[in-house]
Amino acid sequence: MPVKTLPVKTLPGLGPATRVRRAPLRLATPPAQRVVWVYAITNDLGPHQFAGLAGVGGEPVRTVAEAGLTAVVGSVEARAFGEDALASLLDGLDNIERVGRAHHQVIARAAAGGAPVLPLRLATVYPDDDTVRALLARRRGEFAGLLARFRDTVEWGVQIYGPADQQDGAGSLADTIDWVLADIADASQRQPDVDPRYVQGPEQMILNAAYLLRGDRAGEFLAAAHALAGARVGIRADLNGPWPPYSFVDQLDA
Repeated sequence: MPVKTLPVKTLPGLGPATRVRRAPLRLATPPAQRVVWVYAITNDLGPHQFAGLAGVGGEPVRTVAEAGLTAVVGSVEARAFGEDALASLLDGLDNIERVGRAHHQVIARAAAGGAPVLPLRLATVYPDDDTVRALLARRRGEFAGLLARFRDTVEWGVQIYGPADQQDGAGSLADTIDWVLADIADASQRQPDVDPRYVQGPEQMILNAAYLLRGDRAGEFLAAAHALAGARVGIRADLNGPWPPYSFVDQLDA
């Protein structure tokens, strides 16, 4: 009985068909989950203001707009910058200084344009852009009022130091200097004294305060601070600024 033969399939140019080895399947790595880090709120800035600027996580800084307001934000990895990571992120002075410097750099760029800026607390994060837009819409009146208040103002910090071995009259002198400077400023706020471990030399801090100034009164203010400190032997003034109004929106819970 003749044996049947089955036709052999061929592939063009390859002869009889052979098993084609396929590359192993590779599962795509899911993108890292991100949250939105909010640096500041303003009402007169566009994304071009932040071209080339990186935020706390090295991310491009951008803007989210809603209801006539603009939030300055960046998208950062949730595992490194989300709420569950904040304890480790801000653990130790070195970490706080590193993150704080990057946070301030973005706020300083926003303020450099001359528009009023509400700097937000370090590590203010939201799940996504839509949540940020909802915040701007819901609290538009509050934010717009603060921006109007801070328009054309800057913050200056003043620290007055005196000899550590001369305690008598230090409190009275601090009160006098603060009273004069506060009269020039639009607003003032006494701050806690700096930890003595960070004061170099045989000095004590007798005044640590922040002052909100109209731009056209800054020269008068600085001259008064130096004159008041120089009126007493051994007293010196350390002035720092101008800053966005950090001390005057510190209680802003966004």
